[in-house]
Amino acid sequence: MVDLDKMYFIVDMQGDFYKLGKREGLVRAKSREEAGMFTLFEANRHMSGKKEQFYSMIPVEEDNVEEQTSYDAPEYDEVEKPTMFDTLHNNWEEMLSSLCYMSDHMDEYQNNLKEMLSEVDKEICDIMHYLEFNELSDKDMIKASRMLQERRRHRREIKDEMEKTALMKSTFLDGAFGIKVQQSLEFMEKMKQRQYTPRKLTELFAAVS
Repeated sequence: MVDLDKMYFIVDMQGDFYKLGKREGLVRAKSREEAGMFTLFEANRHMSGKKEQFYSMIPVEEDNVEEQTSYDAPEYDEVEKPTMFDTLHNNWEEMLSSLCYMSDHMDEYQNNLKEMLSEVDKEICDIMHYLEFNELSDKDMIKASRMLQERRRHRREIKDEMEKTALMKSTFLDGAFGIKVQQSLEFMEKMKQRQYTPRKLTELFAAVS
């Protein structure tokens, strides 16, 4: 269930935070502390249209504290209905990379499927003419029938794959999908370079460096 009371920051692909300007438009904030906080509805409204390609939302960290303590969370030790996302070690970058690859190479794959279909159709045509023009023994008839069956089944696999790829391309694999996936991947890469800015105890971090 979506938490409508949860607050979000709006950021661009460079990791810069945004707030509302005088005319209720998004303007770049100087820092995270100056950034505006938006509900899910408000964030979606300000990011609608063409702006959606350049902005994304990140949840406001409500539990930012200067001292971290270890704790046990036994309620997470056992999951009655586990899913592939129950672990905190999901490789989202790999998943996004696979989606990027699929988006970039779908046209190429569809062309390969057309070539495969053409090749198997030629083989089927040869077998049909072989059956037509020759007086075959029972053994040869069985052999030709098996060859025809194998190629017809292979043709059905190709046709099914063509229908599946056409469905994916018509429903979501458009240019906007590729852009959004690439932007998400770039943003996750930028997350690895994030640095914490001390709010008060700057000397604590200076001593570490």
